[in-house]
Amino acid sequence: MKTNEIYVSNEGTGREDALSEAEKYADYQTLGHREKMHIRILTEELLGMVEAIAGNFYAYYWIEDDSEGYHLHLEAKANMDTKKKDALIDASTSKQNNSARGVMGKLRDVFQNYWMGYKETIVDSASYYDYMRYGMIEPGFNNSLDFWSLSQYRTVVRKDDSNQEEWDELEKSIVANLADDVTVGIRGNNVELVITKKWKTGKE
Repeated sequence: MKTNEIYVSNEGTGREDALSEAEKYADYQTLGHREKMHIRILTEELLGMVEAIAGNFYAYYWIEDDSEGYHLHLEAKANMDTKKKDALIDASTSKQNNSARGVMGKLRDVFQNYWMGYKETIVDSASYYDYMRYGMIEPGFNNSLDFWSLSQYRTVVRKDDSNQEEWDELEKSIVANLADDVTVGIRGNNVELVITKKWKTGKE
């Protein structure tokens, strides 16, 4: 099943429609109270990330499901001018993106980097952070040119004792605790973020 695609922007356009679509989907799937709360919270977190993205940003939100679970999609054209990101970073005293704090802040930064062009903003500039490197999966995975996964990031951070701060962020993150995975990838001219939540037995 796939829901309607909802136009959303960082100015708040489509927020209520997206939340309504998530609730309709939960009702259609006869999800239990806890799962209904989870899908709403994940949608709210996703929309909160959208509202924090700099520049003239808009995208489409929808939900799809399969035998394993449901997937919250956010897809946008990867067409932002990379100079805008450089200007934002240069404006900070540390010359780094200080807004990338916490799991959602880092996810937003990953998404923005893909949105503005992976090769320029990540490989050829100082914005190639450890959390980007830790979450990277081989190109071509899932039919994507470039692919970042929260579960991959979690696995790498867990294995390295020097990443205690990152691990603490994961333990405190609502999304990291509710979602089974969050992925960011580039397909053609589009960048897509997908939050995956696996079905629970009995959909409780």
